[in-house]
Amino acid sequence: MECYITYSVKGFYAFTNENELIAKKLFQEDEIVARLIDIDDKKIVAEEMEIIEEVSKDYDKIIIESNKRLSDYSNEKITIQTPNQAGEYLRNNFEKFNMNDEEISEIYQRLTIYKIKKESASEDKHLIQAINSIDEIDETISKLIERIREWYALYFPEMDVIKNNETYIKLISQNKSKEKIMEAKPDAFPNNVMDLEDDINPQDLEIMNKYANSIFELQKTRKEIEDYIDIKMDTIAPNLKLIVGSSLGAKLISHAGGLKRLATYPSSTVQIMGAEKALFRHLKSGDRPPKYGLIYQHPQVRGAKWWNRGKIARMLAGKISLAIRRDVFTKTFDENAFEDFIQKTEEIEKGNPFPTKTTRKRKEEKGKSRNKKRKSKRRKRRR
Repeated sequence: MECYITYSVKGFYAFTNENELIAKKLFQEDEIVARLIDIDDKKIVAEEMEIIEEVSKDYDKIIIESNKRLSDYSNEKITIQTPNQAGEYLRNNFEKFNMNDEEISEIYQRLTIYKIKKESASEDKHLIQAINSIDEIDETISKLIERIREWYALYFPEMDVIKNNETYIKLISQNKSKEKIMEAKPDAFPNNVMDLEDDINPQDLEIMNKYANSIFELQKTRKEIEDYIDIKMDTIAPNLKLIVGSSLGAKLISHAGGLKRLATYPSSTVQIMGAEKALFRHLKSGDRPPKYGLIYQHPQVRGAKWWNRGKIARMLAGKISLAIRRDVFTKTFDENAFEDFIQKTEEIEKGNPFPTKTTRKRKEEKGKSRNKKRKSKRRKRRR
């Protein structure tokens, strides 16, 4: 004799071959969401075990609707079939089992809210928001500094000798006039700074100082977020941080959409993450595929000879995949991973001191294609 087991938002049900209900184990009202979460996470809940034990006494074969593997069950009578006939029958006849659309909708709404809260509480989501904030702050600061340089030059054009933006903003925000700026950094300015009789309205100077101070505060906030990312990466992805650093590691996690998702990517995908446009161009027009994406920012890739960058990027992508999987699945830390990566990078550089004929030919072809594109653009402009 055989029976069929299925489940709904209310609990587990067992039916005969003729769809006759023979047993049921319902969830406690306050435990419904927790039970559904456990089932979604492929766990065997107490109610499922109880109904299996109950029907095992009278039936030789138990066909169960489940998202788990057969090896997860210790009962030899069990066979997994998803969906099975009991599940189809239950879903088509909810009213017979005291379930209505409103009740089911309410339970799924509670389940959705729970999942959203759980997802938003995960630490990698905070990390993603932080690294995205850094990019937006950098873009904002760049525009604001361009404006303050143009504006402050009306009052003190000699300040343009200060090329470092952070120093430039710090000097203006902490010193109210050109005299105090020159006192704070005397070596940066020539002795013959022009001093016009009609210098500047104090109100204009005050507003420029406040504007510079707001940029200075934004720069401090950026530094604090950067320190936060560094600490966060130490907590959730120490192996990845060791290999690529905090900033690049956070960018990879952000681009993938999460820590676990990055851990499921093959190294070939990690290698070209961030170069999607070049990849689609390769698929569409037959251009050469990209050799690296975001990982080009790694100093060992960026600083390598051009003919070795592809090899180093491929090897780095493999190291990143191993590191992130350690962080997510095994929770172990390999302190020698970075040294091993540096050693292999040096071996690649020593083993390939000069470009091969193939790489030279490719570079020549790339240069020719660029020249063709430039010529075609010029022709279009002339037309």
